[in-house]
Amino acid sequence: MSLDTQQFGLTRYWLSAALAQIPATPDIFANSQLSLARKAFLAGKNQLVAIKNWLSNAQTIEVTRGSAALTPLGKLLHSQDRRAEQAWTWWLIHLNLCALDDSFPYSAFFRHFDADGIGWMTVDQIIDALTKTANETNPIERTSVKTYFSGIEQALRPGWPLHDLGFIERREIAGEGGERIRRRATKPNDSVVAYATLLFHQRMFPNLTTVETRVLISKGLARALGIRDADLREALTRIHQDSVLSQFIQYKRTVNLDSVQFVDGRDISLRRLAAHIYTHGGVRWP
Repeated sequence: MSLDTQQFGLTRYWLSAALAQIPATPDIFANSQLSLARKAFLAGKNQLVAIKNWLSNAQTIEVTRGSAALTPLGKLLHSQDRRAEQAWTWWLIHLNLCALDDSFPYSAFFRHFDADGIGWMTVDQIIDALTKTANETNPIERTSVKTYFSGIEQALRPGWPLHDLGFIERREIAGEGGERIRRRATKPNDSVVAYATLLFHQRMFPNLTTVETRVLISKGLARALGIRDADLREALTRIHQDSVLSQFIQYKRTVNLDSVQFVDGRDISLRRLAAHIYTHGGVRWP
């Protein structure tokens, strides 16, 4: 499966409207409610499909038989940041998209491209690279990748909340024409790293209590955070020494091996950590 963006990026207003509308009108995305949905989201039919797909893939809503409901993560956003203004809200959207393979090409773009490690690329070059990556396991037409990625590229433009997390930089290359994009290194605080590590564990290794750090890195954890492998290990060392964050994950390092031990692998621990960060995490916009 893929994140079918219908060529539309996710806006702050659309997320905020979903958090307000879905609890009151669970069938907001049903055909019978098209007129109401268009007014509520200020969106056309294709845009409504995009909204539903973005939020489903970000694990904030669940849609079954035409009825939508907020997931536990969606309920947390509803209670803590209904207007979708906080940086931590958008980190949650970003990381949950990254941790889901079915969010291709969003997950592939952030887990396969090194932060601050690739040269300037055109959108067409990125689409070519993503298509090649996908076709190694799941064949997909380039035209589909282009459609899906166009909405992601829009969401990563200046002024959009996902862009404002600082993952991307853009520039015009003199004499070559057209815009170029590359990943940019970020500086997430340790609570964000702790949540991302716990999230990747629960989505990819739920039955393991200990996972080697190199395995988490191979799954794209550091890239999804926008940091280098060494930065991830340094953050894990600090997390291990933190009185609160170490209640969720612990970092063990010997001469030739380092690993992360997960104190409690249940979904409830992920929700507890996310809620704690809203209150105490100090996650701010760059």
